[in-house]
Amino acid sequence: MRADVTSGKKSEETGLKVALLRNLVEANMTQDDDYKSLTDDELLSNIFAFLLAGHETSAHTLSFALPLLTVYPDVQHKIFEEVLRLWPQGCLAIESNSSYKDDFPKLEYTTAFFRETLRMFPSAPRLPKQVHADATITAQRIAIPKGSVVIMDVFGTNLSPLHWGEDAAEFKPERFIDTDTYRWPRDAFLTFSAGARGCIGSRFAMTESVCILALLVRQYEILVPSDLELRSKAEQRDVLLKWTTGLTITPTNSRVRLRRRF
Repeated sequence: MRADVTSGKKSEETGLKVALLRNLVEANMTQDDDYKSLTDDELLSNIFAFLLAGHETSAHTLSFALPLLTVYPDVQHKIFEEVLRLWPQGCLAIESNSSYKDDFPKLEYTTAFFRETLRMFPSAPRLPKQVHADATITAQRIAIPKGSVVIMDVFGTNLSPLHWGEDAAEFKPERFIDTDTYRWPRDAFLTFSAGARGCIGSRFAMTESVCILALLVRQYEILVPSDLELRSKAEQRDVLLKWTTGLTITPTNSRVRLRRRF
């Protein structure tokens, strides 16, 4: 991407418009008595949610995606070929007339790759849900009383051979591409949760992350670190994709080399 350094005033004005905390505080200060204002704690809670749910999760997923591109160079080549068809002259300038509506559907394989990364490395391995009214899971006739906590096993569902086939443990982006005879199981992909309480930012996360990957692969070849070049694919994967559990699944050894393309 190319930074615009010629219009400092315009960039400064744009920066003020997208300053999230500033906008929340100013909106809070200008409310009249007909509106309920947020407390300072509520303002901070909103900012925390935006940073954690809106940025840390995507950043961590990209930190898994980049090493996967090095471990599976054939996958990276397919993404590069797709992006090259979209941008044969190189990445577009900021002022380009290219639109999301026209370009994003053409990144089918890149999107499938990112979804497969999310399937195998979901930000939250389990999601707790509190039951606010007596309920019954009709298929199994299981009664769930009010006040219970139900744990959604995201890992278990995302990696279940029942839904994804016997190769569910393998990294295979093609499983997220619909064909005339196959439709990938939407209800078995729980990385963004599902239903009415699904992640409100899922489309934003997909769009920004796929675009980052497309731009990066268009400009750079992503390579295994030098000290791992002679290791097997399994060893490279074990080293580069280590993670620990915090508020989200957090990569602990993600690193790659970049080599500029033509």
